[in-house]
Amino acid sequence: MRLLNTKKMPLTSMGSFIIIVISFMSALASSMLYNGSYSIFNNWISDLGSSNKNPAGHIYFDIGCIFVGMAIIISTIGLEKWKTPSCKQNNILLFSQFCGLLMALALIMVGIFSEDYGAIHYFWASIFFILFFIFMILTNIALKTHLHYLKFVWYYALITIMINFLFILASTVGVHMPLLEWLAVLSGLIWMGLIGYNTLKLEK
Repeated sequence: MRLLNTKKMPLTSMGSFIIIVISFMSALASSMLYNGSYSIFNNWISDLGSSNKNPAGHIYFDIGCIFVGMAIIISTIGLEKWKTPSCKQNNILLFSQFCGLLMALALIMVGIFSEDYGAIHYFWASIFFILFFIFMILTNIALKTHLHYLKFVWYYALITIMINFLFILASTVGVHMPLLEWLAVLSGLIWMGLIGYNTLKLEK
């Protein structure tokens, strides 16, 4: 309970919590108002943000992407707490933060340019997933040797990285697998939550 009641919650922990809450709330609200049946096996995540496919609920998804992007910025800046005396590790962490900030910008643009905008939307969505993939790799490398980086979080990150790689690969070769996109996003959200939890323990 002390972890939850701390008055000085680290930015990474706070940002991660906001990311997860808004992501699930916006996805739930928009999916409940979806025009017709929505399935993670047949529908892409971005379908929730289309005014054509989801006229009543698209606004919740699109605004959610914008706010989640802002929360990613908060979480990314907070990674400063993981700095060590090692210049090499700190430089990797800095590159990770740079990718995180660009990733956040890409997600905000996904919210602004919904699926209705066609190529513009797909461009920003692609940039988001590529940067998220790089962000996870760099963060995991930067924190691997840190004394307080939980081993199970490191191993889980490898699984998430692999899922995201498979999704990017499938999308590149034109394989239609919406479920893989959902797995990539959900596993990524869990990873960000674990990083937030681990950062909170870092404060003790």
